[in-house]
Amino acid sequence: GLRHNAQLSELDAALQAKGNAAPPVGLVRGYQRLPYVDKSRILTALLVGSSDNQNATATAMLNECFNSVQTAFSSLVQALSSKQVTPNDVNAQEMACLCVEMYVGIARASEMAEFERIASFVTPSLPHLSGLMLYYAQDLTICEKLLRFFRDYAEQFVAVLDQDQSIALFTSSAELLKAYSTNHCSARVVVKKTSATEADAEEEQSYSDVLCAIQLLIHLGSKDFIDIFNSNSKAAGGGVDSTQVTDIIFFGLQQIIPLMTQGLLQFPTLCTQYFSLVGFMMDTYPEKVCVLPYDLFNALLE
Repeated sequence: GLRHNAQLSELDAALQAKGNAAPPVGLVRGYQRLPYVDKSRILTALLVGSSDNQNATATAMLNECFNSVQTAFSSLVQALSSKQVTPNDVNAQEMACLCVEMYVGIARASEMAEFERIASFVTPSLPHLSGLMLYYAQDLTICEKLLRFFRDYAEQFVAVLDQDQSIALFTSSAELLKAYSTNHCSARVVVKKTSATEADAEEEQSYSDVLCAIQLLIHLGSKDFIDIFNSNSKAAGGGVDSTQVTDIIFFGLQQIIPLMTQGLLQFPTLCTQYFSLVGFMMDTYPEKVCVLPYDLFNALLE
């Protein structure tokens, strides 16, 4: 858990804890200065690489990767929940950025051998990860990282999760989107100009959090996922009923609809992804449209 702003004393303490196994201090300082997204990629590579080697050294490295992330994240969650630190504390914000980015790296390690270890590791942390949105919904950097993690995890693993893991993902995703929508429905008002310029492309990029939320719902509600659980998994005594899936997707859609103003719909990528989601849900589950509140139903038709 080496934040960018970690003091030298924290670094020394971390090295002393490793004892003789500690790497050179210059190497650690260089790693500390890396962008969090690069640290995430390194973690993905370590997980995939170490899982391919069935020996004690590789197993120890794999376990150390998981334990390091779990320890840092658990400490953050404990500090926030017990109010030992405030969400606005710069160290807490940095640690939140780092921890969520590390979970993104884990979610992208789906090519590792025994990939089911990732679902077993991630599932207990999902409620706490979605809970971070209650603290950091107004911080777009952390907010987008959280949405990106849930999107990537759903994309990579939703088809192979068992019943309990799936329900944990659905429930946590619903809580995540609820907290996200509550804080952004009134704040993200866009009046888009008609000109197509590089500035427009940059402006669309600034709404990548909305895009992540839409893509998360697309992955959760993918037809392949529902078909898999309706056939193979149910026959084996596991799986998730399709109504549980659709209930969560329509709940999530209710959170997204208020965000999709006419201004946002003029962004090509957002518009395409949004209508891909809406079109799929309307075509596959038309009866569910009847349960939408009138205001949201009217907004959908407009």
